[in-house]
Amino acid sequence: MNHYVNQLQVITEESLISFITCPYKFYYEFLEKKKRPYDWRQIVQHVVNKVVSSYYQVPIEQRHSGKVLSLIEFYWDKVSPQIFESRIQYYLVVAKMTDCLIQYLTTETKQIPPLFLFKRFNTYVEELDVDLSLTFDVAEWSESSFVIKKYLLEATPEMLDLYFHLSIVFSEKVLKRSPQRMEVVTLMDGKKHVFHPTVGDIEEGLTYLQGMKLLIEDSSGYVKNHNENECPVCPFQSICDRDGRKASPKKYYS
Repeated sequence: MNHYVNQLQVITEESLISFITCPYKFYYEFLEKKKRPYDWRQIVQHVVNKVVSSYYQVPIEQRHSGKVLSLIEFYWDKVSPQIFESRIQYYLVVAKMTDCLIQYLTTETKQIPPLFLFKRFNTYVEELDVDLSLTFDVAEWSESSFVIKKYLLEATPEMLDLYFHLSIVFSEKVLKRSPQRMEVVTLMDGKKHVFHPTVGDIEEGLTYLQGMKLLIEDSSGYVKNHNENECPVCPFQSICDRDGRKASPKKYYS
Protein backbone atom coordinates (compact mmCIF):
# COMPACT_ATOMS: atom_id res chain seq x y z
CA MET A 1 0.00 0.00 0.00
CA ASN A 2 1.30 3.45 -0.87
CA HIS A 3 2.17 5.67 2.08
CA TYR A 4 -0.04 8.42 0.69
CA VAL A 5 -3.12 8.05 -1.44
CA ASN A 6 -3.93 10.64 -4.07
CA GLN A 7 -5.65 13.78 -2.86
CA LEU A 8 -9.35 13.08 -2.56
CA GLN A 9 -11.60 14.69 -5.17
CA VAL A 10 -14.92 13.37 -3.88
CA ILE A 11 -16.12 12.34 -0.42
CA THR A 12 -19.31 10.30 -0.24
CA GLU A 13 -21.35 9.11 2.69
CA GLU A 14 -20.67 5.51 1.64
CA SER A 15 -16.89 5.95 1.46
CA LEU A 16 -16.73 7.61 4.87
CA ILE A 17 -18.81 4.84 6.44
CA SER A 18 -16.48 2.27 4.85
CA PHE A 19 -13.44 4.09 6.23
CA ILE A 20 -14.93 4.29 9.72
CA THR A 21 -15.81 0.59 9.60
CA CYS A 22 -12.23 -0.32 8.61
CA PRO A 23 -9.64 1.74 6.66
CA TYR A 24 -8.49 -1.34 4.78
CA LYS A 25 -11.99 -2.10 3.54
CA PHE A 26 -12.20 1.50 2.32
CA TYR A 27 -8.83 1.20 0.60
CA TYR A 28 -9.73 -1.90 -1.42
CA GLU A 29 -13.29 -0.84 -2.25
CA PHE A 30 -12.91 2.87 -3.02
CA LEU A 31 -9.24 3.35 -3.94
CA GLU A 32 -8.35 0.01 -5.51
CA LYS A 33 -11.90 -0.19 -6.97
CA LYS A 34 -12.18 -3.89 -6.25
CA LYS A 35 -15.69 -5.29 -6.54
CA ARG A 36 -17.28 -6.68 -3.42
CA PRO A 37 -20.29 -8.98 -3.19
CA TYR A 38 -23.40 -7.67 -1.51
CA ASP A 39 -23.82 -8.91 2.01
CA TRP A 40 -27.08 -9.35 3.92
CA ARG A 41 -26.80 -5.96 5.63
CA GLN A 42 -26.68 -4.10 2.33
CA ILE A 43 -29.60 -6.07 0.92
CA VAL A 44 -31.74 -5.56 4.02
CA GLN A 45 -30.90 -1.84 4.04
CA HIS A 46 -32.09 -1.68 0.43
CA VAL A 47 -35.40 -3.24 1.49
CA VAL A 48 -35.73 -0.75 4.34
CA ASN A 49 -35.15 2.17 1.96
CA LYS A 50 -37.79 0.89 -0.46
CA VAL A 51 -40.35 0.39 2.29
CA VAL A 52 -39.74 3.83 3.81
CA SER A 53 -39.84 5.60 0.44
CA SER A 54 -43.04 3.85 -0.64
CA TYR A 55 -44.78 4.42 2.70
CA TYR A 56 -44.18 8.17 2.69
CA GLN A 57 -45.67 8.45 -0.80
CA VAL A 58 -49.06 6.87 -0.07
CA PRO A 59 -52.04 9.03 1.01
CA ILE A 60 -52.30 9.71 4.73
CA GLU A 61 -55.40 7.50 5.09
CA GLN A 62 -53.36 4.50 3.90
CA ARG A 63 -50.52 4.99 6.34
CA HIS A 64 -51.11 2.33 8.97
CA SER A 65 -49.48 -0.86 10.22
CA GLY A 66 -51.18 -2.98 7.55
CA LYS A 67 -49.57 -0.88 4.82
CA VAL A 68 -46.14 -1.27 6.42
CA LEU A 69 -46.62 -5.03 6.55
CA SER A 70 -47.73 -5.25 2.92
CA LEU A 71 -44.75 -3.20 1.74
CA ILE A 72 -42.30 -5.34 3.73
CA GLU A 73 -43.87 -8.49 2.34
CA PHE A 74 -43.57 -7.14 -1.21
CA TYR A 75 -39.92 -6.06 -1.02
CA TRP A 76 -38.76 -8.90 1.26
CA ASP A 77 -40.14 -11.56 -1.07
CA LYS A 78 -36.93 -11.73 -3.14
CA VAL A 79 -34.53 -11.80 -0.17
CA SER A 80 -32.98 -15.24 0.03
CA PRO A 81 -32.37 -16.86 3.43
CA GLN A 82 -29.09 -18.19 1.99
CA ILE A 83 -27.36 -14.80 2.26
CA PHE A 84 -27.68 -14.93 6.05
CA GLU A 85 -25.51 -16.84 8.47
CA SER A 86 -28.50 -18.98 9.48
CA ARG A 87 -32.27 -19.22 9.08
CA ILE A 88 -32.62 -18.04 12.66
CA GLN A 89 -30.79 -14.84 11.74
CA TYR A 90 -32.99 -14.45 8.65
CA TYR A 91 -36.18 -14.55 10.74
CA LEU A 92 -34.78 -12.41 13.56
CA VAL A 93 -33.73 -9.65 11.16
CA VAL A 94 -37.08 -9.45 9.39
CA ALA A 95 -38.92 -9.56 12.73
CA LYS A 96 -36.90 -6.71 14.22
CA MET A 97 -37.12 -4.68 11.02
CA THR A 98 -40.89 -5.15 10.86
CA ASP A 99 -41.51 -4.24 14.51
CA CYS A 100 -39.39 -1.12 14.35
CA LEU A 101 -40.75 0.17 11.03
CA ILE A 102 -44.33 -0.28 12.26
CA GLN A 103 -43.49 1.49 15.51
CA TYR A 104 -41.94 4.57 13.93
CA LEU A 105 -43.56 4.89 10.50
CA THR A 106 -47.12 4.72 11.80
CA THR A 107 -46.50 7.73 14.04
CA GLU A 108 -45.91 9.94 10.98
CA THR A 109 -48.87 12.31 10.61
CA LYS A 110 -47.79 14.75 7.88
CA GLN A 111 -50.48 15.13 5.22
CA ILE A 112 -48.08 15.52 2.29
CA PRO A 113 -44.92 13.58 1.39
CA PRO A 114 -41.52 14.98 2.48
CA LEU A 115 -39.79 17.51 0.25
CA PHE A 116 -36.94 15.03 -0.37
CA LEU A 117 -37.18 11.25 -0.43
CA PHE A 118 -33.85 9.50 -0.98
CA LYS A 119 -32.60 12.47 -2.98
CA ARG A 120 -28.87 12.54 -3.69
CA PHE A 121 -27.00 15.85 -3.81
CA ASN A 122 -23.44 16.76 -4.74
CA THR A 123 -21.67 20.00 -3.93
CA TYR A 124 -18.16 21.44 -3.84
CA VAL A 125 -17.04 22.57 -0.38
CA GLU A 126 -14.34 25.21 -0.64
CA GLU A 127 -13.11 24.80 2.92
CA LEU A 128 -12.38 21.12 2.25
CA ASP A 129 -11.36 21.50 -1.41
CA VAL A 130 -13.46 18.45 -2.22
CA ASP A 131 -16.86 17.49 -3.62
CA LEU A 132 -19.29 16.12 -1.05
CA SER A 133 -22.03 13.63 -1.92
CA LEU A 134 -24.92 12.81 0.41
CA THR A 135 -28.40 11.29 0.15
CA PHE A 136 -31.21 12.84 2.16
CA ASP A 137 -33.42 9.85 3.00
CA VAL A 138 -36.34 11.84 4.38
CA ALA A 139 -36.32 15.64 4.59
CA GLU A 140 -39.40 17.55 5.75
CA TRP A 141 -39.37 21.26 4.93
CA SER A 142 -41.66 24.12 5.88
CA GLU A 143 -41.34 27.83 6.58
CA SER A 144 -40.90 27.11 10.28
CA SER A 145 -38.93 23.86 10.34
CA PHE A 146 -36.49 21.59 8.54
CA VAL A 147 -36.28 17.99 9.78
CA ILE A 148 -34.02 15.21 8.47
CA LYS A 149 -34.78 11.54 9.12
CA LYS A 150 -32.86 8.36 8.39
CA TYR A 151 -33.77 4.71 8.88
CA LEU A 152 -30.73 2.46 9.26
CA LEU A 153 -30.42 -1.23 9.92
CA GLU A 154 -27.74 -0.49 12.51
CA ALA A 155 -25.21 2.22 13.33
CA THR A 156 -22.21 2.55 15.64
CA PRO A 157 -21.70 5.76 17.65
CA GLU A 158 -18.98 6.70 15.15
CA MET A 159 -21.41 6.33 12.25
CA LEU A 160 -24.01 8.49 14.02
CA ASP A 161 -21.35 11.11 14.66
CA LEU A 162 -20.34 11.04 11.00
CA TYR A 163 -23.92 11.37 9.76
CA PHE A 164 -24.54 14.30 12.11
CA HIS A 165 -21.52 16.29 10.94
CA LEU A 166 -21.98 15.42 7.27
CA SER A 167 -25.66 16.39 7.30
CA ILE A 168 -25.04 19.71 9.06
CA VAL A 169 -22.34 20.78 6.61
CA PHE A 170 -24.27 19.56 3.60
CA SER A 171 -27.52 21.25 4.61
CA GLU A 172 -25.77 24.56 5.08
CA LYS A 173 -23.80 24.36 1.83
CA VAL A 174 -26.59 23.04 -0.42
CA LEU A 175 -29.84 24.23 1.14
CA LYS A 176 -28.47 27.28 2.96
CA ARG A 177 -30.35 26.14 6.04
CA SER A 178 -29.50 24.01 9.05
CA PRO A 179 -31.98 21.37 10.25
CA GLN A 180 -33.91 22.08 13.42
CA ARG A 181 -33.90 18.37 14.21
CA MET A 182 -32.25 15.19 12.97
CA GLU A 183 -33.59 11.71 13.67
CA VAL A 184 -31.82 8.42 13.04
CA VAL A 185 -33.78 5.23 13.71
CA THR A 186 -31.67 2.07 14.11
CA LEU A 187 -33.84 -0.95 13.46
CA MET A 188 -31.84 -3.77 15.02
CA ASP A 189 -31.95 -2.18 18.47
CA GLY A 190 -35.23 -0.26 18.01
CA LYS A 191 -33.75 3.08 19.05
CA LYS A 192 -34.39 6.59 17.79
CA HIS A 193 -31.42 8.96 18.04
CA VAL A 194 -32.48 12.62 18.05
CA PHE A 195 -30.11 15.56 17.49
CA HIS A 196 -30.79 19.30 17.72
CA PRO A 197 -28.04 21.13 15.79
CA THR A 198 -26.78 24.56 16.80
CA VAL A 199 -24.93 27.29 14.89
CA GLY A 200 -21.56 26.17 16.24
CA ASP A 201 -22.04 22.68 14.83
CA ILE A 202 -21.32 23.90 11.29
CA GLU A 203 -17.71 24.82 12.03
CA GLU A 204 -17.30 21.69 14.12
CA GLY A 205 -18.60 19.64 11.17
CA LEU A 206 -16.11 21.22 8.77
CA THR A 207 -13.28 20.50 11.21
CA TYR A 208 -14.46 16.90 11.56
CA LEU A 209 -14.60 16.33 7.80
CA GLN A 210 -11.22 17.99 7.26
CA GLY A 211 -9.74 15.60 9.81
CA MET A 212 -11.36 12.63 8.10
CA LYS A 213 -10.01 13.77 4.74
CA LEU A 214 -6.46 14.00 6.11
CA LEU A 215 -6.72 10.57 7.73
CA ILE A 216 -7.89 9.00 4.48
CA GLU A 217 -5.17 10.65 2.39
CA ASP A 218 -2.40 9.38 4.69
CA SER A 219 -2.57 5.59 4.50
CA SER A 220 0.34 5.13 6.92
CA GLY A 221 -2.16 4.93 9.78
CA TYR A 222 -4.34 2.26 8.18
CA VAL A 223 -2.52 -0.64 9.84
CA LYS A 224 -2.71 0.60 13.40
CA ASN A 225 -6.33 1.65 12.98
CA HIS A 226 -7.74 -1.34 11.12
CA ASN A 227 -10.75 -3.04 12.69
CA GLU A 228 -10.18 -6.75 13.25
CA ASN A 229 -13.81 -7.20 14.27
CA GLU A 230 -14.69 -6.80 10.60
CA CYS A 231 -12.17 -9.36 9.34
CA PRO A 232 -14.36 -12.51 9.51
CA VAL A 233 -17.00 -10.98 7.21
CA CYS A 234 -14.75 -8.79 5.09
CA PRO A 235 -14.80 -9.63 1.34
CA PHE A 236 -11.16 -8.48 1.05
CA GLN A 237 -9.80 -10.72 3.79
CA SER A 238 -7.71 -12.86 1.43
CA ILE A 239 -5.83 -9.92 -0.10
CA CYS A 240 -5.61 -7.56 2.87
CA ASP A 241 -1.98 -6.65 3.72
CA ARG A 242 -2.53 -5.49 7.28
CA ASP A 243 0.54 -7.55 8.32
CA GLY A 244 -1.49 -9.88 10.53
CA ARG A 245 -1.53 -7.47 13.44
CA LYS A 246 -3.40 -8.71 16.49
CA ALA A 247 -3.77 -5.42 18.30
CA SER A 248 -7.17 -4.43 19.60
CA PRO A 249 -9.19 -2.20 17.25
CA LYS A 250 -8.84 1.50 17.99
CA LYS A 251 -11.01 4.44 17.20
CA TYR A 252 -9.46 6.49 14.43
CA TYR A 253 -11.60 9.57 14.84
CA SER A 254 -13.56 11.07 17.67
